[in-house]
Amino acid sequence: MKNFVRKSRGYILAAATDRGKIKERNEDYFGIFEPETEELIKSRGILLVVADGMGGLFRGGRASRTMVDAVGESYFTVEGKDTMGHLHSAFMEGNRRVFEHVGGGIEVKAGTTCTSAALFDESINIAHVGDSRAYLINIDSARGLTKDHSYVGNLRNSADLDDDKSNSSRRRVMTRSVGVRKKVDIDLLRDIPCKGGDTLLLCSDGLFSMISEEEIVFTVRSCEPEKVCSQLIKLALKAGGKDNITAVIAKKL
Repeated sequence: MKNFVRKSRGYILAAATDRGKIKERNEDYFGIFEPETEELIKSRGILLVVADGMGGLFRGGRASRTMVDAVGESYFTVEGKDTMGHLHSAFMEGNRRVFEHVGGGIEVKAGTTCTSAALFDESINIAHVGDSRAYLINIDSARGLTKDHSYVGNLRNSADLDDDKSNSSRRRVMTRSVGVRKKVDIDLLRDIPCKGGDTLLLCSDGLFSMISEEEIVFTVRSCEPEKVCSQLIKLALKAGGKDNITAVIAKKL
């Protein structure tokens, strides 16, 4: 298990990733990007990124790393004043690099999920493609911020989901992912309020497919923020660890 913990700009930032018990390689990848200048911190915030590469012919490990690195680089260098425009442009550049550099410009040759959050003093911006997730959790409430772009996610959104379908072989059939095609549709969420005590969690499906949302919320609330990610991964491993597992949190102080 790889761990990261740091306090920065009013947040405790932590992350952990593990390949799990079944997969030979860890094709998840995460990044935590903190700009060096006060101007960039005020205008762009701190950037968190989680990507879950699609395995096999999809060249998942390269795709996820390429996407995270591209988003982290592009977000702080792209021109313009609109904060959501920065995230959108960074995702488009990431999609281009995965499609062209990893997939060779051929459709359905390389793919990854990607969920990213820009942290500001009182709010969060989210960009999202795929079935990794973002949650916002505090002592009083917990909510999922993103929708899964998958076969099962579409059923869940249409209230046509039962346990058999949720556990079927089509659970990971993606309806939207990064790098599979030249263009990608991106979900953007602007100015999500964030106050002291709130915890943002970004995670790959290797976490929430193994343990329930109730367990995730309980762990976030009951553990010290520095230990949340490693504890979540331990629970997912104990439950079977059938996929790569990644968790990244930002707790507002």
